[in-house]
Amino acid sequence: MTATAPVLPRWFTDVLESPGVRWNARERHPGMLNLKSCELQHPVSDRLVREAAAALDTPDLRSYPYQDVILDVLSAHHRVSRDRLLLTAGSDGAIGLLVDALARAAGRLLLGEPVFEGWPYYAALRGVPTTRVTTLAGSPPRYDLAPLAEAMAAATGPSVVALSNPGSPSGIVASPHAVEELAELAERYGHILVVDECFGDFVGVSHTGLLDRYAQLVVVHSYSKSFALAGLRIASVLAAPEVVEYLSRFRPDSAVSAAAVSMLGRVVGQTGQFRAVWRDVAAIRSRFAAAVRTAHPDWQALAPGANFVTFVTGHLDVPHALATHLAGRGVRIRPLTGLPGLDGCVRFSLASDAEMRHVASLVAEFRPP
Repeated sequence: MTATAPVLPRWFTDVLESPGVRWNARERHPGMLNLKSCELQHPVSDRLVREAAAALDTPDLRSYPYQDVILDVLSAHHRVSRDRLLLTAGSDGAIGLLVDALARAAGRLLLGEPVFEGWPYYAALRGVPTTRVTTLAGSPPRYDLAPLAEAMAAATGPSVVALSNPGSPSGIVASPHAVEELAELAERYGHILVVDECFGDFVGVSHTGLLDRYAQLVVVHSYSKSFALAGLRIASVLAAPEVVEYLSRFRPDSAVSAAAVSMLGRVVGQTGQFRAVWRDVAAIRSRFAAAVRTAHPDWQALAPGANFVTFVTGHLDVPHALATHLAGRGVRIRPLTGLPGLDGCVRFSLASDAEMRHVASLVAEFRPP
């Protein structure tokens, strides 16, 4: 018998041709200082995470996770009732869940851009129509949510509306009043407003206080950045109890490991020490931004930032040229040219004070093309 190559079903080959949906896994870059991914890199947080990891016991790895204790801890931490909390495998898992459970049902996703890449990716994967609205204006850019508000009012049907605050990757913060106005519009026009506050702990921004007033508000809160747990992939979705109950039917808890739950409980118990870390990160950011601007006085640092700083260089080709310059010296950063409202911008996530002083000296050597 002649062997023939296995053939996939026709319907699956059609799925493979989904337009614009491809994913490349993260790659390691040994020996490079990673200032691209915005992981929290600080000696004190490293110590706190190391101590928490040392306290893990065999059941934390052997057993299925139980969330009753951690939900009580997070309820007190966020000052919300436990029935408003749902754990997910990182904010990426939360966004995939919200697209699956809410955006597909609503029929449209309305993005306040720039926004985390997971939103348009999962929408394309699920075939959810997407409207993109730029929410940054001017130079240096600032938040302008009026176009997003107009799009919400003009929409012909319900949408899931997604916004990052603080902005990622800009680091710009929208005012509480402006966000609350969007929540009011969501209620008026039948939308769901999702606010991703992934970097909020670094600048004291939280939207959970609005949940009691707006049933159509959903908040995504990641612990990857502020508690240095990026490797464990853990976040919360905070929403009205009815929304949390519905989302729980998709069983996101099954993707959150017992080790992640245990570690989160331990580090949240050290919030006071992490707050000191966040304050020191802000000081490191200020010193680094000042050093860079001494070498390149025409660049502007966007405030307030988070555990990163974004610079407006004023030239479209500078960000990639700078990234090339630093890559040759063992440092990875993120050029932002091409993102809505951020042409000519470049982002540095932050590491220790000594490492950032070294990086500032490398930036000082850079000569723009």
